[in-house]
Amino acid sequence: MQLSEPTFKHQSNLASYCRTGKLSTIPGIIRENVHHYRRLVYNVVDDMLQNAYPITHELLTAKEWEGAVNNFFTNHPCQSPQVWYMPKEFYQFLADTKHPLLKKYPFLEELLWFEWVEVELFMMEDKIVQADKSGNILSGRLVLNPEHHLLSFNYPVHNKNAKLIKISDKGKYYVIAHRNTEGEVIFTDSSPALIRMIEYLSESPLSIKELFNEFQQEYNLLLSDEDQKSIIRFFENAYKQQLIIGFGKQNDLI
Repeated sequence: MQLSEPTFKHQSNLASYCRTGKLSTIPGIIRENVHHYRRLVYNVVDDMLQNAYPITHELLTAKEWEGAVNNFFTNHPCQSPQVWYMPKEFYQFLADTKHPLLKKYPFLEELLWFEWVEVELFMMEDKIVQADKSGNILSGRLVLNPEHHLLSFNYPVHNKNAKLIKISDKGKYYVIAHRNTEGEVIFTDSSPALIRMIEYLSESPLSIKELFNEFQQEYNLLLSDEDQKSIIRFFENAYKQQLIIGFGKQNDLI
């Protein structure tokens, strides 16, 4: 049911007050009680952000966290109708406004993104793909789990205590994140070569031999025996962890 214009205006004014603390005229409101609305809404937002970003919350001081949340709450009108998506807007707000905390903690933007990816993968709708559950990791065409993200970081936010990350840790870190059938989100250290092979698989199922050939042709190099064994071990583990969810039909290899 569509709201009348006055009702919509009054509701918008109340929502604006809950964000900014600036109260416009709202007929029938009890001014001495209205602050409870803002407190309750703020607490909901703060609780959701703490749940989405537990590592960041632990890293920052109480004053830093409260300041960042209050800045976001006051100055950012959330756009998504999906409440669970709101924490991503917090990450985007801090990045877009170049919040001072990002300078104090040079890895903070990546840490926020790392934590958000876990939420996003956990909440992602199931993506159904056809795959045989039985097959040979060495000869079968590998079917990639579509519920994944390929990530690259300048700091080891995915595997080091945030409070211990230093400028000297700066480098290149490649990570594959995926969700298994139990709903667990798994982060796996990777390399540029493995990331590229996962990109091949995102286009179509391929056997390991075909992956070797694609990679060698693209980069005009030969993979050593040790490199090939390492890649095979990676995909064996990827199959156990359900990053590879099965195999293409046998007639795909004909």
